[in-house]
Parts: sequence; C-alpha cells; structure tokens
Amino acid sequence: MKYTSKRLIRTDFRSFVRKAFRAKHGKILGKERYLDLLAIELGRVASGETKRLLINLPPRHLKTFLAAICLPAWVLAKDPGARIMVLTYSDDLAKRITYEIRSILRSPWYKEIFRTRVAKDRSLMDDFDTVQGGGVFATSVGGPLAGRGADLIIFDDPLDLKNANNVRLIEAVNQQFDSQILSRLNNPIDGRIVIIAHRLHEHDLSAHVSKQGNWTQVTLPLVAVRKQRYDLGDATWTRKPGELLRPGSHTKKQLEQLRQNTINPDFELFYQQGCGKARPLDIKAKHFATFDERPAAELPIILSVDPGQRGGARNSFSVIQAWAPFEGNHFLIAQWRDQCGYENLQHAYRFMKRRFRPSVALIEATANGPALIDYAKRKQFVRVVAITPDNRSKKARLVRHIRLIQGRRLHLPADASWRLDFIKEFVDFPSGTFDDQVDAAVQYLDWIADNPIPGLPPKPALGVVVGSQDLIRTRIVGTDCKPGLIQIARRRR
Repeated sequence: MKYTSKRLIRTDFRSFVRKAFRAKHGKILGKERYLDLLAIELGRVASGETKRLLINLPPRHLKTFLAAICLPAWVLAKDPGARIMVLTYSDDLAKRITYEIRSILRSPWYKEIFRTRVAKDRSLMDDFDTVQGGGVFATSVGGPLAGRGADLIIFDDPLDLKNANNVRLIEAVNQQFDSQILSRLNNPIDGRIVIIAHRLHEHDLSAHVSKQGNWTQVTLPLVAVRKQRYDLGDATWTRKPGELLRPGSHTKKQLEQLRQNTINPDFELFYQQGCGKARPLDIKAKHFATFDERPAAELPIILSVDPGQRGGARNSFSVIQAWAPFEGNHFLIAQWRDQCGYENLQHAYRFMKRRFRPSVALIEATANGPALIDYAKRKQFVRVVAITPDNRSKKARLVRHIRLIQGRRLHLPADASWRLDFIKEFVDFPSGTFDDQVDAAVQYLDWIADNPIPGLPPKPALGVVVGSQDLIRTRIVGTDCKPGLIQIARRRR
C-alpha cells in the first residue's frame, strides 16, 4: 500500500469508502458524483459538523454500505472510544450490518492504518466493543434499548417495503423515535443522528423529522426533476433535468415500466423521493357543488374523524366532518379542523356529536384515534366504527371515488369559511402540503359505499340546536321530532 494511499484513507472519508468497497467486492467503486456528495455529507457527521442528517434516495444505490457500514467503521477509526447504535427494520439486517462493520475493522488494510481493535471477549454478531471502550450495537425497530447509550445513532430503513402503507406501524416508529431513540444519545447537544432511507409513505419518519426544521436534508431522486448544483468541495456537480443518479442505469422503457408498475408506494415517492410532481387526478374546483339551503329530509348524519398526533404548526391536522347522504349525493354540513392534541380533539368530537346527533361515528384508529374511540364507545346513542386503514395508498383509495366527485355529488356549504381550502386540498392532492380533509372525506365515502343505509339514531328530545361560528345551523323539525329530520339552512350573520 503506497504512502499517499494510506494518507488519503486515513484523512478522507471518500477515499476510505472506495478502499472498503474494493476490499470487499474486488472492484473499483463507480465514479458517480452522488457517491462523493453522500461521502462528504456523512464525513461532516463524523467530524461533528452536522448533528442531524436525513438522506433520501432510491433503492440499490449503496445507502447501507456508505451510511450504516462505512460510517461507523470510519468514526471508530477516528475515535475508538465512540459508542454507535445502528437501527433498522429487521434483526437480520441489523446483524448483517454489524458483521460487515466488524469485518472492516478486522481487515489487514484497516489494521495497518488505524489503531482501533475489536475486543476479543466482546464480539457478538450484533454487539461488539473495541479494546479502547467504543463499540457498535445494532437492533431492529422495537428492539431492546434499555441501558444503551450512543454518541452516534444511524437509522437505516426504518420501515420494510411491505409495510409501506401500514399506518399504525408508521405512527409507532415515529413515536418511538421521538420518545425512545432520541433519549439514547449520551449527549443530546453533541450527539449525532443519521437517517437514511427510501421514501415509503406521506407520513413516514423522513416526513416526520423534516417538519422539525433542524435537519440537514439530502434528497436525491432517481431522475432529476430540475437543474441543481451540489458543492463537492474540490468541484461542483451540476445535475440536469432528466439525468439519472447513475447514468445508464435505466433505459427510457424501463423507467416508464417503473412508473406504471410501482404502486404502493408509487414511483414518485419510492424512486423520486417525493421530488417530482405526482400525476394529477383530474379533480377541479368546478367538481364541487355548493348549497345555501335545501328542503327538509329525514337523513342520517355520519361523523368522519381523521385524528392527528399532537398540536403544533409542524404537525398534521385533526379533522371531524359531518356528512349527510341523500339520493346519491353527499352533503358536508359541517367541518372542524385544528392542529391540536387529544384534549381539544375530544372536546370537538363531543361538540359535533351533541350538535348533529350522528347515526355513526367513523374514527380512524391511528394517532389519537384509539383514545377517542375508547371515549366515544362509552357514550350512548352513537354507533362507533373504528377504521383501520388498509394497505392501499391514499391515492388508490381516492381514485375509487373519482367519478362520484367529477359528477358533482359532493356538496359544500356556500358560506363555510373552510370551503375553498377543502377544495384546494383535493385539487392539489397528492402533492399538497396537507391531506387530512381528503383523508376524512375518503374515509366517509369508503364506508358509505359499503353501508348505503346507515339508519337513524334514537329519538332526541324536542329542541333547537344551533352550531358555532363556522358550523351550519341545524334545526330539528316535525311533530314527532324524528332524529334524522333536519333542515340545512344557510347561516345568516
């Protein structure tokens, strides 16, 4: 090994990566510029310059090799006493990663250049130490973390592809990251975290942390969607629209096949990392009818609840919608929406239930949903249906109702303050900032399509119920005060 080669490997992470790749695979690592970019960004994590790094890129682009295998080996080369934790979606992958890290540390070329050594009496498949007091511990999401601390945490693929639309698991991973994984840093201020993954869902961990604002983000779509320049230190990489990360890796025909056949998640998310503009669903503002008032009719009311996780401007909204089906049309007579915690959500649900006396309450069993379901089931007169999202993407669920929407079957109050925002969310979907109103509406449309005769609730006491500022006034009328006999009138201020 030449002197200059050893010097570069000792001081430059890019050279270290290329040496490790050649030693393992017996061939030279490609010269694609994105590899240099990733090595530079990961090197900044190793030096402590970057504390939080999020990398999203398509599959089969060496993300695990660079971030989960080479980075720990490099960090231990520079600081043999560092404690490193590697997390991923499966125990098998976690063990394979630690095996590869340990193999680098035990290789002759590594020993020749660096003084770090693996302790012989502490060298498990997924948990090994160095003789200098450092080490690597790897486990799957949900694995044992008690008593474990780390100076560097690397999260490689938080979700398996088969769970791309498992909303409950996605929420669980996000909650575990906030409540448990972050607490594993030995020093919360100087500790470093790297997340490297493909995008799998609109609310996956990458989306979750990107809203926090304190992460350095590197997002690399398979096909460039716009001209972009990247600083590589000694050079500038200019990526032009249409350029592949690895030039020549796919033909035009293969790309088109990927676009057509990649469904859950779709091509724009899984391969493009959400950078491209998703193909529109051809929903326009003109497709939504409005109403000022209509004749009294004996109708059931269905509440549809899409619960959020917590309050704050960076978190998703909670939504409660009150729908009235009538002769193939669907009237959204009221909506409540807020970025709030569980207490406000419960108050809003109680208000909507009292004002509209629904026949059914559809509550998605995610985020704060399970707690609200428990609360709602303790109350009388309302049938509560816990909705568990299936494995279809949100786009696929909405497509089922495209013809109904285009046929102007959804009716909105003409004077509702939220009407234009509701319409915009549908028109922008799936590329809009939020999709909670779409989620709640599709949840209702899914259920009513399979339950076209929901029935009426028990008879109420005689009275007049008036909503608050943005709720449409609802009067119970008729001599026998049948519960579903309502008249929707335009609210006059």
